[in-house]
Amino acid sequence: MELQLSYYKRFAKDDLYRAVDEICAVLIANGARPYFVGGCVRDALLGQPISDFDIEVFGISPEKIVQVLAYKFDLILQKRLIYGCESFGVFKIKGYNIDLSVPRAETKIGDKHSSFSVDLLPNSTVQEAASRRDFTINAIYFDTQHNILCDPYGGVGDLHNKILKNVGERFVEDPLRVLRGMQFISRFELMPADSLIELAKTLTPDELSAERIFLEWKKLILLGVKPSLGLRFLEKCGWLKFFPEIQALISCDQDPYRHPEGNVLSHTCLVLDLFANDRSGDDTEDLIVGFAALCHDFGKPITTIKDDSGVHHRGHDVAGLPLVEAFLRRMRAPNWLIDGVKPLVECHMLLRGENFQSADEEQRESKLLKLANKVGRIDRLLRICTYDSHGRGGIWGDPRSSEYELPLIEWAKEVSIKFDVFCHPPVPIIQGRDLLKLGLPQSPDFKSLLEQIFEAQLDLVFTDYEGGMKYARSLLQGDKSKF
Repeated sequence: MELQLSYYKRFAKDDLYRAVDEICAVLIANGARPYFVGGCVRDALLGQPISDFDIEVFGISPEKIVQVLAYKFDLILQKRLIYGCESFGVFKIKGYNIDLSVPRAETKIGDKHSSFSVDLLPNSTVQEAASRRDFTINAIYFDTQHNILCDPYGGVGDLHNKILKNVGERFVEDPLRVLRGMQFISRFELMPADSLIELAKTLTPDELSAERIFLEWKKLILLGVKPSLGLRFLEKCGWLKFFPEIQALISCDQDPYRHPEGNVLSHTCLVLDLFANDRSGDDTEDLIVGFAALCHDFGKPITTIKDDSGVHHRGHDVAGLPLVEAFLRRMRAPNWLIDGVKPLVECHMLLRGENFQSADEEQRESKLLKLANKVGRIDRLLRICTYDSHGRGGIWGDPRSSEYELPLIEWAKEVSIKFDVFCHPPVPIIQGRDLLKLGLPQSPDFKSLLEQIFEAQLDLVFTDYEGGMKYARSLLQGDKSKF
């Protein structure tokens, strides 16, 4: 199958393509055979942007690569220490998302994910090199010298038919491939082949580092077009049991009127897909909101009550917090992510609660200000509430959501914008320097006084600086010493 090298120029930034083009020209001039492989070939076939290039170079030693390229590019040699043995063969081009590698065979020599030895095989054939890759869609090679696609395992057909298939039995050499499969299935809306599911069932993540596990979940959240497909793949191959907080959602029933979609996992899948269709493009914000979408109902299995009025999960928002923290900490998620997710889980039911529905307008506004102060960013919470309300089967989900939940969410957006707390918590109007202006000497009691004034601000006792100063004076009247 022919595919001109210039075709890749359509999908890569100019500086990246120029570097790749020059690297290949230099390598070919020195007798090497450079092939594009992996994601860049797959994405070009899909007509998607290419952000990085993997080039596998045949017929040349790593030493020769250094010799012919070093004068033009800054090469960073990737080196792994494995049981005292140094293994080479992978280069990164400094300043560009370009990896160069020599064909190699990796052999397990221990139980850990990193326990393997590497043999460099620069004289391998493309079919031999492809046999060591994970999925057929990642084992498509492009011969940059002859403009020919080399597809020994039918990856092009699988990509066209939207199937994720393992290259062969060697898939089991690396259990991380199961989680890579999870995020590939989600990103490209693929169906897993039966052979892939059966091989995945034989593997466990026991030897994988928490950091590598988190990286695959991160890709699911940031890149998944339909994250639900990735979760369903883990369910099919029995891997949800390694994530017990998600596994428990399968057997957790919901009230059929409020949740016609079925169990809590089905609801979570809908919520995640809605999130994926509404990403902000800010990775930090999308990671916080995406993981909150995944984790928001972790508390339902431990709060389920069935009675004559239906199925209830009262208090599941707060009950789920220890489970959310356990799930994220096992993967060694960063603290900023955990600290961002937990308030969203804890507060995702508050807008629909009786306190909001029965309050008058001013009380509602005050409650919203306090909620914004608690979660830090009300826009994150409103995203979760919107996905939660829509993620209930059908177009609008729960028919009652359009009656009170969705209008409340829209009202909350308008009010939070009015009070300038949509993207950040409320800022205290009265500061310590203002108390000094009133003649109060600086003391350790400043903090408690400022907290009292700020609480009044959130209660809408005052809404501007003049009102805040007037309220502070009223507190200071009489015996100043108590402050």
